[in-house]
Amino acid sequence: MDSRRVLLCSVLCVMALGLVLTGCGGGGVGGREISVEGPITITRSFEEGDVLKYRFKIDTQSGVRRTAYEQSISTLAELKTTNTITSVDDNVVKMRMRFDYAVGSMTFGDRMQPDKTVSALRGKELLFELDPTGDVLSWSGLSGEEALEAGTGQMAMLLYDVFPALPDEPLSIGTTWEESYDIPDITSSVERDFIGETTYTVVGFKEKYEIRCVEIARVTEFEFEGRAEQAGEMWLMSGAGTTTGSIVMSLEDGRVVYSTSEAALTLTGEGASVAGAAASGTVEMGIKARLSIELL
Repeated sequence: MDSRRVLLCSVLCVMALGLVLTGCGGGGVGGREISVEGPITITRSFEEGDVLKYRFKIDTQSGVRRTAYEQSISTLAELKTTNTITSVDDNVVKMRMRFDYAVGSMTFGDRMQPDKTVSALRGKELLFELDPTGDVLSWSGLSGEEALEAGTGQMAMLLYDVFPALPDEPLSIGTTWEESYDIPDITSSVERDFIGETTYTVVGFKEKYEIRCVEIARVTEFEFEGRAEQAGEMWLMSGAGTTTGSIVMSLEDGRVVYSTSEAALTLTGEGASVAGAAASGTVEMGIKARLSIELL
């Protein structure tokens, strides 16, 4: 299978948010076990005027070390979005995502402060073009937003995770399939690659929020390589990690109802005071992160 890239845009200190989104699981997804007769075929469908509302919650812990300097970083973020299908044809689905609520905080050692790059998203919109299965073809909007153009870019992966891959074959317990990533960049001002592959496995069927669902476990192995800008410094980063998790997906239309995830990642990088300058230092990071996605 060809590798597919995720191009990233986020703030260096909260980069783990995006990396969590490569897989969903950890902490349990709840719901009532149900029985389903025979293999089930799920087809993701869109109709003009459809509205989906989601809540995203993220909790990350990071350790940062550079020459003569060490620091621990924790981040919390909560986002609520309204996603409206504005048009549908045989080849392209257009969707508008509005950030109704966006709050974040960052803790450095014993010092906590609001993350203004997250709260700045409140009330703003992104426009998407999807293929009929929900695969992201392109997006636009929010040009100049620091949360999208700085750092390593959790936003691209957050948006992608609303529409995880569906298999071509009917689903039954034990069905397995794979997906790799290739998401268009929100901004052309940076060059970043997030390369990963996910293995999905059906583990059961549940009723969640009175919606009949399939429960899917997934594991993602990934690598990151690219640039991250923070406080006037350009970092050339590389790293690798693993995400494990579970998704509860509607049997009727393939929409994510609930998911949770845990990720572990290590990164190393070289930095310069301005883009294109010679490397002026090194940084190492270890990151653990948790995410939940909930249909509202």
